Amino acid sequence: MDNDKGGSGSNTGGSPDVGADGVKSKTLKEKMDALSAENVALKQELERTKNMLAEVTKELDEVNSVREAEEKENLISQILPLSNCKADQLAGKTSEQLKEMLANLKMAVLPKANSVRFGVMGLDISDREKGLTVGDLSVVTAEKRKAQGVA
Repeated sequence: MDNDKGGSGSNTGGSPDVGADGVKSKTLKEKMDALSAENVALKQELERTKNMLAEVTKELDEVNSVREAEEKENLISQILPLSNCKADQLAGKTSEQLKEMLANLKMAVLPKANSVRFGVMGLDISDREKGLTVGDLSVVTAEKRKAQGVA
């Protein structure tokens, strides 16, 4: 019974609980209103951030497309002198395809100036017909050329 009196002594009437609940509910309501206002402000900030992100993404896409076009133009300008391809044929290819094509062209062995096959195909190689060895700069060949009137 002493426990009941002690328990009921702190809660002697219904009005102190109602007053305490009223204070608690008023404080709770103020906190809820503050949190709700903060939530609205955060939602607005989130919306501004989303809009900013969309704008930056759009600008980045534009910059990337310009950069890719510059890269393709550079690759095409490197490929054209090394191949018989036309610029309009290369324009339809992706950057990766152009890079691969340029790498293949750079690995190809170009003819050397002192090569038998250098120059325009189908030219008359008169040294063979005259009994001279192509590329031989020996004394004998030089004398044969002088005798035949060849440079």
